[in-house]
This record gives sequence, C-alpha cells and structure tokens, in this order.
Amino acid sequence: MPLRIKILLMLFVTLIIYGAMDYFFHITFINKSFLDQEIIQAQEHTDHALAILYYEKKGLDLLCHDWAAWDDSYNFIQSKGADIDYKKSNLGQKTFEQNNLSIVYYLDIAGNVLWRDSIDHQDLCDDINWNNTSLRQNPDLSSGFLMTDSGPLLLVCRPITDSDEEAVINGYLIMGKLITGHTLDGINNHVHGTIQLLVQKGDQPLSQDEIKLLQQNNNLLVKPLEDILLIYKQIDSVNGTADIVLKHTITRVGTLHGLDMINYNALSNIMSGFIIIGIFILFIRSNVIKPISKLTDHVNSINTADDLSTIPLKTPSNNEIGILWQGFNKMVQRVQRDRLRRVAAEEALRGQQKRIQAILDTAPDGIITVDQNGMIESLNTAAARMFNYTAQSLEGESISILAQDEHAQQIIAVLKNYPDTGHYKCFDSGCEMAGRTYDGGFLPVHMRANSVVIGGQTLFVWIIRDISDLKLMHKKVEQSERLAAIGEMGASIAHEIRNPLAGISAAAQILIKGIKDNPRHIEVLKEINTLIARIETTVSQMLDYSRSWNPIKTEVYPGQLVQQLFTEAKNKKNFAQVQFELNCEEDIVFSLDKERIRQVLWNLFTNAAEAMPDGGTIRTDIHLNERIFMISVSDEGYGISKEDIDKLFTPFFTTKLYGTGLGLPICQRIIEAHNGTMQVDSVLGEGTTFILRFPIQGTHDGCSSQA
Repeated sequence: MPLRIKILLMLFVTLIIYGAMDYFFHITFINKSFLDQEIIQAQEHTDHALAILYYEKKGLDLLCHDWAAWDDSYNFIQSKGADIDYKKSNLGQKTFEQNNLSIVYYLDIAGNVLWRDSIDHQDLCDDINWNNTSLRQNPDLSSGFLMTDSGPLLLVCRPITDSDEEAVINGYLIMGKLITGHTLDGINNHVHGTIQLLVQKGDQPLSQDEIKLLQQNNNLLVKPLEDILLIYKQIDSVNGTADIVLKHTITRVGTLHGLDMINYNALSNIMSGFIIIGIFILFIRSNVIKPISKLTDHVNSINTADDLSTIPLKTPSNNEIGILWQGFNKMVQRVQRDRLRRVAAEEALRGQQKRIQAILDTAPDGIITVDQNGMIESLNTAAARMFNYTAQSLEGESISILAQDEHAQQIIAVLKNYPDTGHYKCFDSGCEMAGRTYDGGFLPVHMRANSVVIGGQTLFVWIIRDISDLKLMHKKVEQSERLAAIGEMGASIAHEIRNPLAGISAAAQILIKGIKDNPRHIEVLKEINTLIARIETTVSQMLDYSRSWNPIKTEVYPGQLVQQLFTEAKNKKNFAQVQFELNCEEDIVFSLDKERIRQVLWNLFTNAAEAMPDGGTIRTDIHLNERIFMISVSDEGYGISKEDIDKLFTPFFTTKLYGTGLGLPICQRIIEAHNGTMQVDSVLGEGTTFILRFPIQGTHDGCSSQA
C-alpha cells in the first residue's frame, strides 16, 4: 500500500477515533451528568411537593388541636354529642367550607362515634371504621393519610380534655381533608409537574421489585420515560404502613431539548474535526507526501538500474526529506558494495558445500550429523537410502526414528548425557544396533559416533553401515558348514548301512521262499522288505544330498516338460482329485538339466497334491524376460505356517508321517547348482506358491537363453 494512502488512512482513522471518543465522552459523561442533574432537580421538586403536603397536614393539625382544647368541645363530648347549640355554632356547613374540611368526627374514649358529618361526602363517613385505624391507639401517630373511594384523605386526631392539659382524656376529635379537586390543584400550582396519591394494591401502581428498589433508595424511585419523568415516594398511612404512594409526574421537555443541544454540540465538534483534519491533510500532502513520492520514485529507479553510478544523486531540497534523500543514496551504494561481496562469498560457500556434499554422497556408508538433543541436522544420500527415506524428510527429525524401540531411547539418553557417556562403546569401537526402516522393517546396522564442537555447540557425526548382507552371508556360511557336516555324516552312514540292509533283504527273500505254507510269516517278511526299501530310499536321498551337483544342461522347452509331468501325474492315485493349469508361452526355451528340473517339479507337484486331500488346482506359471527365467508352482492347500517355512530346507525336517525331510533340501541343492533361488510364499488356509528363479547369463535370441 502506498505511503500516501497509509497517511490518509491514518488521518481518517484518527478522525474516526476522535469522533468516537467525543461521542463516547458526551454519552458517558456529559449526557449522564445532565440526566443525573435532571433526577436531582426532580427529587428537589418532589421534596417540595412533600413539603406542601406537610404544610397542609400541619395546618389541619393546628386547627384540630385548637378545637380539641376548647371547653365547649369538652362539654360536647360530655353531652354525648347532644349539645345542639354547639352543633349550630361550630359544626355547620359554613364551618366545613371556611376550613376546607371534608369530615369531622367526635369519638368517645371507647372509640364510639358521638357525632360525625361531612360536606357532600356522606358516603365517606360510612366507609370509615375508626377501630381499624391507629390514630387514637398510637399516641405518637396524630395524623396520616387514608385512601378512600373518593380519593386520598388527610386525617388528624387530637384528644379532647378540659382546659387543664393534664386532665384525663374524655374523647377524640378527628378532622379530615380530601386531597382532590381544588385542594390538589392548589398543591400542583406550587410544584413543578403534577402529583397524585395512589394506594399500593398488589402490583399496582408499583411491582414488587419496584417496591424493593423503592425501599432500598430511601423510599424514592425515579422512572424516566420518553417524554415524562415519574417519581414515586411512599407515604405512611394512618395505620403506620407505607401503602400509599406519591406519584410525581414531571415533563422532560427541557431535558430532551438539552440533550438535543448536547448532541448538536458533539456533531459540531466532529464536523470541526473533519475540517481541521482536511486542512491538515492538504498541508501533509504538500509538504510530506509529494516529497516522499519523489523519493520513492528515486528508490525505484535505483532498484531497476543496472549501474548505480548512472543514477543522479542531486538533492531536491534542503529540508529533512532532502537530507534523507542524500543519506539514502550513500547508504544504497554501501549496501550494493556489501551485497556484491556477500553474494560472491555465498556463491563460494555454496560451491564448497556442494563439493563436500558430493563427496559425502559418494560414500557407501551412511553419515548423519545430529545435535545433542538427537535432532538430525544433515545426512548423505547413502544414509537416507539405507532406511528408505529421502534426505529432506529426515532433516529435523529425531535420530530415534531410525532405531527399534529397544535402542531408540538409549541413543537419546547417551547424546543428552554426553560427555558423561563418552565411554559408551558407540564412541569407541562402534556398536551394532537394530535399525528401523521407513516401513518399520528391521535393519541390522553398525554405528560409530564422534563428537565435534562448532560454535560452542556439540554435534555428533554418526557413521552407519548396513550389515544385513554381512549377517546373511554369515548365516549362509554357518548353514553351509552345518549342511556339509550333515551331508558328510549322511554319506558315511549310507555307506555303513547299505551292505547290512542288502544282507537283511536277501535273508528275508530266502525265508519267504522257505516258508510258503505260513502266510502270516510271509506278510511279516514282506513288511521287512518294504521297510528296508524305505530305508534304502532315505539312504539314496542322503547320498544325493551330500554329493556335489554339476547340472548337465540342454535346451529344454519347460512348457512341454510340465505337460509331460501333468500327463504322468494323472495316472497316479494321489493326483486323482487334482486339476492342472499351465500358463506358458509355447516357444520358451531355456538351458537346464532336464532330469534334475523334472525331479524338482515332480517333488513340488507331489507336495501340492498331498496338501489338497479334498482336491484342487495345481497352477504352473512360466515367464522369461531380459533378466530372469521363473517357474512358479501354486496349490490351493492348507498352507504352511511362517515357523515351518523357515525350516523347510533344513535336512530331515518334515511334517509328513513317513517323510524323510530331504526332498525340498535336495530340490534346493539342484536349483542352487543352476545358480538359481527357491522362494516360498504361503497363506494358511489359502495355499502355497514355490517360485524358482534362474538368472540370465549373456544374451538371448527370441525365446532361447543360456543359464
């Protein structure tokens, strides 16, 4: 984003923040203060209205006190309200009108009404039960309000005695004035707004929550509405309970007008801010943005120039931006010189690194550099290929992923505790470790570590060698030595027992001829000959296994050979339920020892048939390409377990009842004599496949080849 746009955005955002802060200030402080002042004034008006009501109550109380102190009033009580002269002179309608009275009651000491009257409110007299009020029972309560159907009634009560103030109370004088009509209008003329006296019944006029709030706020509740302000105040009734509410209604015209003026003032401030910011923008554009734009164009010309010496270095002005322009030119020249030096140094360093990496990649052993936490920093191609990774995928990973679980944690502990673990054999002569490839496979390796300190950091260089071929070679040598010993022993045993077996067999034949009349003995002797023949077969196989095989190779059509074996097998009892299938190109020709390969295939077919006692298919596939000739024999039998597969080619190992355990070892010797390999793949319950592979030596023309 161009700088000029950023400056304009910054100024615009500043204006927005200013307007928001001004509006927030007005709303949060000025408006709130104004509304608080409105409530304070409304409370003062309400207090003034209460003072007027108090003045009305005080005047009525003085009038009642004067009347109660007359001796005539005392005598009127003594006469039980029968003094006619007193009534005419003091209790006429004129008295009510002059004193603005609504009711007058005379009660005896027991609370019985001796006389009562009202002006145009006779029903008011009927509604009042003085026994339910507290005016005469509570000596501290001489006045109060009582809500009637005609409106709120202000009552005062005074005891009637003779002129002696300490005399015994003889009765009570009660005077009342309705706060309605002319009286209420007179009060409203002296207050701001209008007042009403309401009775609290249930949730009218206030809810229970508002009553609680009213009690918490010293019996004063303010409810601002849209254009009026309502103030509620609880007033004690004649029963001493706060069940009468003073409602004071005040118009908010002045307040609303004042709020409008405050909002207009805030808007005026914002508009003034816009004007000031606009003037400031013009000033910034002329004195800052334009010079910076010119400097930007100058910088762009420097970036696109091939030769910095062709860039004019004049300064457009002598102000701060001009000084910045000149200093920037000098700085760019220094940076350019430094950059050229750095590029040359980096290029030389990259070339050196490439040479070193190329040398490392030619090494047959894996070379891995790790830090003291075991994290791989670098490695050569041989190390990545050894574990079936790419070099990039291993960098930054822990070296423990290249070791089996039993060695992984041990390697990390050795590295973290170095140099205390410097005596560890991997740092001396090296050690063997169970490696783990990308797919989790086992890889035996030999590892040797050396430490080096670079820049204060200890690094470890691990040289790793794949010893799987070496271990396999050792295993084969051991197996060959063991098999050779077995072969020599078998040959010796065969030579030692062949002659005695021949003698036993001849003796059995003579005995058979001499005891023709004893069938049972003949059967026993025949069984002896059968067992001798089996021993002879085993001895012959032992001699075959122990001899040195030199195949006599001829051009063989393997497809025709297999078809001949299929035809021969179909006439055998043990192949009665077996089906045969061949997959082979007819013109394939390969150089093999035909009789020995025939022996191997017949052995495999026989084993396959025995593995399918309920019948099945024996499938033979023959393939030839530029590198290898392959024959595979598959059955659908019960399969071979992994443990038995590892022992299949061990002499004398067999799972058959009458097997010698030499058939497959002899087959393997024959295949190895052809420089080939024999592989077994089997799945329990699905079948077994034997794969014979013969390498191609030299070239072949068409389908002919030499092995």
